Amino acid sequence: MDIKTGTLYLVSTPIGNLGDITSRAVEILNKVDVCAAEDTRKSKVLFNAYEIKTKLTSYHKFSEKAKAPSLIKRIKNGEDVALISDAGTPLISDPGRHLVNEAVKNDILVVPIPGASSVVAALSVSGFNLDNFSFYGFPSRKNKERKTLIDKICKSSGTSVFFESGKRIEDFLRDLSQSLPDKAEVLIAREITKLHETFYRGNITAVINKIGSSKFGEKGEFVIVVSGSTRNTDNQFSDEDKRVLNILINSVGKKEALSIASKILNKKRNLLYKIALEEQ
Repeated sequence: MDIKTGTLYLVSTPIGNLGDITSRAVEILNKVDVCAAEDTRKSKVLFNAYEIKTKLTSYHKFSEKAKAPSLIKRIKNGEDVALISDAGTPLISDPGRHLVNEAVKNDILVVPIPGASSVVAALSVSGFNLDNFSFYGFPSRKNKERKTLIDKICKSSGTSVFFESGKRIEDFLRDLSQSLPDKAEVLIAREITKLHETFYRGNITAVINKIGSSKFGEKGEFVIVVSGSTRNTDNQFSDEDKRVLNILINSVGKKEALSIASKILNKKRNLLYKIALEEQ
């Protein structure tokens, strides 16, 4: 008698508030034979809250390739397996891609159990145009790659959303502010659904000031949403803009001219500096 292959379930879990779990997710987590979790200690809190008795097994980014074969074998032997991350939807900046790919290769049914997502939660309260948006995960720590991402965000006509940690949020926002036009709207969601949930809105300069003046502004987990609706026109530079800049440079000197022109033309100083160099 052939053994019926089991199913791999990708189960979304709360991103903070334990109440943000669906009844279907609880049902699936109760019925599977084993649950692969990014951090079993964190997942145990959720399991205890809902009296889920299913066995937990560790499955994180350092072990996913080594542990995938044993999980695939269990599924092929008829067991059902659930995959969860520490918070939110599996694979969204979390481990699991290797396991899903192996399941697909082995003709195993992969079923999503939808639920909480910090990306969608932050986008939904931004008020920005969401007809077109891009998600970039965590920015690279490498300066060159991070600069490439910032350039892409600043040139995009669509809304951009990405993650950052409290340890690096200030540095990233400072780098972003060097290129992002002041007219661009920014929403930063901190600790979504948790006790200290906070939303910071405004242009990049205002948001940086709000976070800096907040007692716990740089603590926790952040989702950053940048509006793309007005960015392209801010980077355009007309012949009239060049004429004004040249008059100011010839009248008061380059340094003061850049400062005055930035206010008059509503352009970033670094853009004006590049134009000034090109005109020389």
